[in-house]
Amino acid sequence: MRKPLVIIAAVLALAGVGAAAWYFFYPKPAPEVHRLEIRETAREVAYLPHYLAAALGYFEDYELHLSISTAPKGVLDFENETADLFLVPLDRLMVDGPVAFAGLTRRDPSFLMGREAVAEFKWEDLQDRTVIGDPPDGAGEMALEEILRKYEMIPQTHVNIVQHLPVHLRVGTFLSGSGSYIILPDPMAAYLEKSETAHVLASLAQAGGIPSRVTAAKPEFLQNHPDAALGYTMAVFRAQDWIEKHAPAEIAVVAAPFFPYLDLDTLTRAVERNKDADLWAKTPLIDEQHYQNLQDWLIRSGELPQAVPYPQTVEPSFAREAVEQGIPQPEK
Repeated sequence: MRKPLVIIAAVLALAGVGAAAWYFFYPKPAPEVHRLEIRETAREVAYLPHYLAAALGYFEDYELHLSISTAPKGVLDFENETADLFLVPLDRLMVDGPVAFAGLTRRDPSFLMGREAVAEFKWEDLQDRTVIGDPPDGAGEMALEEILRKYEMIPQTHVNIVQHLPVHLRVGTFLSGSGSYIILPDPMAAYLEKSETAHVLASLAQAGGIPSRVTAAKPEFLQNHPDAALGYTMAVFRAQDWIEKHAPAEIAVVAAPFFPYLDLDTLTRAVERNKDADLWAKTPLIDEQHYQNLQDWLIRSGELPQAVPYPQTVEPSFAREAVEQGIPQPEK
């Protein structure tokens, strides 16, 4: 009676060994690799969390292989764009187009620049002067107007602001002699400062908290590729944490390949002043109150006819999940 039992046991043992061998040696399917095309409005220091996530290999940790290109003249035609993701100012999304799913900054990245260095600049110095500003519905323009109102100056009454220039013509217009001041983000601000053609006088970040720069995608991309969207958001979150924990000089070294026309000292100064201005968001979750601030500015300036609900412009689920998961800790 024992012999059949022994045979059965042997067969089961061999089956177990075979199953184990199949598990360990049979080739497993490779994880899906997402190849994504990124389109940015401009090469800006404000988009640093994205650049650092790429440089530090964080995107690859989530099987993301990205290629990036800059929109000609800083203009994104969302209707005809074929890119998967966009690095873009949030104000350009508040009527139609893609939705923001990862926040990169928590303030406006622009600086007020003048032709001469001023030891003790005062905003009242802009009285009766001309500033070359952003387009009328741009976040930088809104931030400038908010600061002027704080100092009891009415835009276009006490201070003339040039708003009609295309983005790619603003610097050339200023360098040709028009206007006393111009608002610009880094690295262009750093580039002009290095050439001593303009000098940073003040940061527009002091206007208050707004989600100025974000990563966005069309709704169908987020619906069809939720794993890629979450992986991207996790990588950006890790980069934001890395920025928080490292000095400007260290950050500049890693970011340098994205700004080949800036020397390391100039880039370090740009990173330092933006970090001092508390530019970069601590997490990719877009703050609802900051969103409301930007919306209020646009309405107050007459550039937005009515309120746009937060869920219409922002898809926060990926950022919320990333924050809940937390920053991955290195293995000991």
